[in-house]
Amino acid sequence: MTIAVVVSTVLTFAAIPVGITFFAFSMAAIYLRGYLVPGTPTLTKTYFPDWLLRMFDKSEMGTPTQAPKESDREPEEVLTEANVIEPCAEIDDLCLDDEFQTAWQENMERVLEEGAEKSDLSRILDADEEELEFEEHESAFLARIDGRRLGQWESHAALVADLAAARELSDRYGDWDELTVDNQSRILSGLRIFLETCPECGEMITAEQETVESCCRSMEVVAATCGGCDARILEVEQN
Repeated sequence: MTIAVVVSTVLTFAAIPVGITFFAFSMAAIYLRGYLVPGTPTLTKTYFPDWLLRMFDKSEMGTPTQAPKESDREPEEVLTEANVIEPCAEIDDLCLDDEFQTAWQENMERVLEEGAEKSDLSRILDADEEELEFEEHESAFLARIDGRRLGQWESHAALVADLAAARELSDRYGDWDELTVDNQSRILSGLRIFLETCPECGEMITAEQETVESCCRSMEVVAATCGGCDARILEVEQN
């Protein structure tokens, strides 16, 4: 944060638009990843319980959700108990467990190589695989049965990441199947903030600030996108 303020101030003296632009992109990077300078951990622990939960106030693996229930487990709590995240070795932050990171990557590769999206998703949602249909739009990747929406993701890459993580979490966390689909969705979605390379194209994931138009309004978002294939991994509305 200090770096962003200082550099933006200096640039503003030279050219006001340049300073403002730098500050906006700096805040976007810090807001999404928890750091500005490359090489620091992907997620800042301070942000996890509050804004990360607010990011996913809609279901990505089921029907649109209501607010989290009191019985829902917080993502940080579940991921810590499952030994998925842990304190970083050299900085006060959270990092992925090395073993989980390797297993997650292998599972993502498996999903892509085997084309296992429908079989994995049908198992998670307890749905008929033969009736499951996928639709890809510019701003969403949808799963439907008989025209009814079962799930929505920012992209196919985001779906692959969630399915791969769910397979590993079901083995690591004994109460995984006891969680609601919405609760599982928030946990899986939260994990995506740890991704540094794209599940599909393998390129680096970058963050930037965008204005998104909907039917009724426009909103400012911080978007994480794969550099090689433009697949959207995360999209966070700025409050």
